[in-house]
Amino acid sequence: MASSSPSLKRALRLPDLIFLNIVAVYTPSTLAQNTPLGIMGLLVWALALVAFMIPYAAAIADLSRLVPREGGVYAWTHLSFGDFHGFLCGWCYWVNTFLYVPSVFLGIAAVISLFSGEGSRWMEERPTLVALIAIGTLWLSASLHLVGLEQGKWLQNLGAISRIVMAGAILGAAVWKLAISGGTDGLGWLAQTPVPSEDELDFWRKAALWPFTLNALVGLDLGAAMSDEADAPRRDIPRSLWIGGAAIALCYLLTYGAILTIGFSETNVIYGHVLAINSVVVHPDLAVTALLGSAIILMELFGLVGSGAAWLAAPARVPFAIGIDRYLPASFAKVHPRYGTPYVALLVQAIVATVLILVNTYGATLQEAYLALLGGSIVLVMVTYLYLFGAWTRLLKREGPLRWRVWTLSRLGSTATTLAILACFIPPPVVAGITGFELKIVGSVLVMLLCGLAIYFWERRRATSTT
Repeated sequence: MASSSPSLKRALRLPDLIFLNIVAVYTPSTLAQNTPLGIMGLLVWALALVAFMIPYAAAIADLSRLVPREGGVYAWTHLSFGDFHGFLCGWCYWVNTFLYVPSVFLGIAAVISLFSGEGSRWMEERPTLVALIAIGTLWLSASLHLVGLEQGKWLQNLGAISRIVMAGAILGAAVWKLAISGGTDGLGWLAQTPVPSEDELDFWRKAALWPFTLNALVGLDLGAAMSDEADAPRRDIPRSLWIGGAAIALCYLLTYGAILTIGFSETNVIYGHVLAINSVVVHPDLAVTALLGSAIILMELFGLVGSGAAWLAAPARVPFAIGIDRYLPASFAKVHPRYGTPYVALLVQAIVATVLILVNTYGATLQEAYLALLGGSIVLVMVTYLYLFGAWTRLLKREGPLRWRVWTLSRLGSTATTLAILACFIPPPVVAGITGFELKIVGSVLVMLLCGLAIYFWERRRATSTT
């Protein structure tokens, strides 16, 4: 069992862990994805926070106090359910980032296009430029993390600060709109913002937004995946979860209400919130407002780079732990002798993400490529959280009678997670091609799972023949 990794350097302190939670979880683009729900979206956010985020944070906090392990959810599943389920959980968690990380860096390319004033249309006409921007920023993030977590963590910290500034900008834009309108627009969003087409309002298209809402709350476990690199994991990881989690919940609820108050009907899933802010603060006749609009775009870029770096670096600790347990090639367990980083896992992850950026950039619109990658990643990551809730109850049972809090929250979280997995295969309102969307998700998930199973049984057979 990968219970210790002495060559890793402890570089994460409480503020770093709090910033890691914020930049990994608070994703303002999800606000635009949910605006077709209107005022009902606030209830959906509240339900997601109660049914998923609270059980999710409680599970990680309890297990981090009890058995902090490098690899996080993988290590706990391995302890609870054995080798096969541990590997399957770890594999799903890791390859989720193969699909999710490219979507973040494709988002960076799309946001950069806003500087031209033409949005994603400009980028969709230049797929090679999209790929170069996405791949270049990906390898910048990977390079900093390869030379040490002490250096790489500043990308996450800067990204978290930018995300907080972005939340403030959204709230400020809403307050400014109310102020210049004398408050007369403040009630309009209750009934009017936005008004999707009839097809977008049917039950199934609304249900398709549930996994995207839950996915916006995922990432609190990244600190636990780097437990052996935290100064005091038993103390700081639980604290960071409750401090960061409270900030995230507040940001989502307030900024979603603010987006509705602004009343901007653009539902672009990558940068709709940026357009909403700039629709209020930027005026063609005032040059200074154009500079403010550019600053907002820049803050979004910093946030995306920090998020991409967090999701590139932390999940690489999972194959590192699996490599120590010998269900991935031994090279995955290597730590760089100078920098103290799991460099093989980081390099493999960056290479695969690069390939997937190229595959998904050509032959699809930028928005549909983003959504297809995101949908496939949600299926895989939600499987790992089903394992997390199971491991939570099983490991705590070994310590004594299961408390009602753990029993209730684990079942609540499992139910919300299962519904999210099923809803992933329903295209969200902004996607037109239903069959193609579903085939992309099913295909990406199946390929990744089959590759993982082939590696597991190959490594198991090789280990058996060696012994």
